[in-house]
Amino acid sequence: MNSVHLRGLVACALLSATFVISAEAAPKIGLLLKGKTPFWASMEKGALQAGQKLGVEVIVKTPPTENDIAVQVQLLNALASQGVEAVVIAPSSTDVLRPPIQNLAAKGMKIVVVDTTLGPGSPGVFVGSDQHAAGETAGKFLNNLLVEGEEVTLLRHNQTSGATMERERGVLDSLRAAHPKIVIHGDIYASTDKGVEAERAALIFTKYPATKGVVASGSPGTFALIDLLKEKKSAGIKFVGFGYNLTPIAADAIEHGIMQGWVAQLPHRIGAQAIEAAVASIKGEPIPATIYTPVIIVTKDNLNAPEVQALLSE
Repeated sequence: MNSVHLRGLVACALLSATFVISAEAAPKIGLLLKGKTPFWASMEKGALQAGQKLGVEVIVKTPPTENDIAVQVQLLNALASQGVEAVVIAPSSTDVLRPPIQNLAAKGMKIVVVDTTLGPGSPGVFVGSDQHAAGETAGKFLNNLLVEGEEVTLLRHNQTSGATMERERGVLDSLRAAHPKIVIHGDIYASTDKGVEAERAALIFTKYPATKGVVASGSPGTFALIDLLKEKKSAGIKFVGFGYNLTPIAADAIEHGIMQGWVAQLPHRIGAQAIEAAVASIKGEPIPATIYTPVIIVTKDNLNAPEVQALLSE
């Protein structure tokens, strides 16, 4: 066998090996979250477990905080440059993230949006809670605790989170439908800046001392109010908070009557279902444009139910 023929056979063998390796390489899916809080950590865990189960590589990127919108755009571009076939993203700002996401979709990238929708006509699939319905759930539950004429304060989350703003609309719609003349104060934001939540929670009762019902639309505000109401030993305040899964702090607050309701998103399940949707999109399988994940309202009546107690470990 001459050397030219030998080199040709070697080259063919190498090309064949390269083809086999690339054909068997796991698809890459980018997961771009909003921040590093336990909520996002739970979603990441669910996504990674689903990725392992489905045989795909999940590349996770996360900005330092939910307010780092420019950093999230940079991380989105970084994922695109790493050869991912799909991106699962929780957009920190719908206005800022919509154009680059649309641009990637136009180039053939599969898009799955979680937590906060991009609005009508957005590309890809949405996986997450029905935030308006979750807000209505909280409002209806609080309605049953209120006496006609009692004032309510809505402790909002922040001014950039589309998910919590939609949730807040659901709370307000439900309260006003049941009590058309109800007085609702809604100008206080818990924010996402560490250390500010306690001050904002206390502001409720100095600015609006007649408040008898409170809804906190985000977990930072919810935990700040739990601490405040424990300290104040405020009897008679009807309090509904929002969070994820079930934390020991929330369970204890419900058990001791400090908080009457905890509306829990299930980020672990959102992460898992988002990866499943991304894999289906890559394979070209039919998939709904919107996939709603459940929320659970935890109260003293169902706190010890097995399915609720199971949330402590998620």
